[in-house]
Amino acid sequence: MSAASPFAQAGRRGAVVAGFDGSDRAWEAVHWAAAEAAHRRRPLLLVHAHLASVTSAWGTVAAPGWGAAAVFDNTPLLREAEEQLLMAAEVCRRGEPGLDVSVEVLEGRTSAVLTEVARSVQAELVVVGTSGQWALSRVLLGSKATDLAHDVDVPVVAVRSGPADRSGPVVVAVNGTAECMTAVQFAASQAERHSCELRPVHEDSRMLLDHSEGARLLVVSDHGDSAVQRALFGSVIRTALTRAPCPVAVVPKAATAGP
Repeated sequence: MSAASPFAQAGRRGAVVAGFDGSDRAWEAVHWAAAEAAHRRRPLLLVHAHLASVTSAWGTVAAPGWGAAAVFDNTPLLREAEEQLLMAAEVCRRGEPGLDVSVEVLEGRTSAVLTEVARSVQAELVVVGTSGQWALSRVLLGSKATDLAHDVDVPVVAVRSGPADRSGPVVVAVNGTAECMTAVQFAASQAERHSCELRPVHEDSRMLLDHSEGARLLVVSDHGDSAVQRALFGSVIRTALTRAPCPVAVVPKAATAGP
């Protein structure tokens, strides 16, 4: 991965960052991110991550005389990814005239790349799809205990369906604890920004799913560092990400609501 982001060097702070891998859900996430960036009057940064080489899934592959492990040359795939990324940027510019769109192709694993970029540009928001390489279920809910929203300390929006209902409410999960207040503040900011209803709902999986039908956005809170907190409340995030019919924002307690 590059040591310093060209986007950061250009002084573009507060961008909306979107991960892109060419999948259908990634395209949906990019469209959502472009509309949100335009509404916030923020630049949009589209990011693709790649690995320099890929070893065999069966371990080290070698043969007499090779002298090294066999690797897969991903140059053609990388070239295709770059072309798709530039195409996505142009689609965003056409859809949101005047939107400042930049792209980056960086080496590294997806979660690490997205975390580095978000921190380097002091991202206001990170947007990903929920299928393909950037799948939030793999990043947030994988075998590792940490999640992307907690790592980057900004809200992470997962787009797993088509365009959200622009007339729908912003639904936020509440549970009576102080930890959810940052999520409530973010949800209130979104509702005010888009002139729509703010609808607090008790942090019950079935109630949240019922109220997320037709919602513009469902907002849930990342409940902090302790294993107990994650065990108690992690199921709410998992349910929202895998079953909610609208985009889902995961808000870490360290996040700010934005301007």
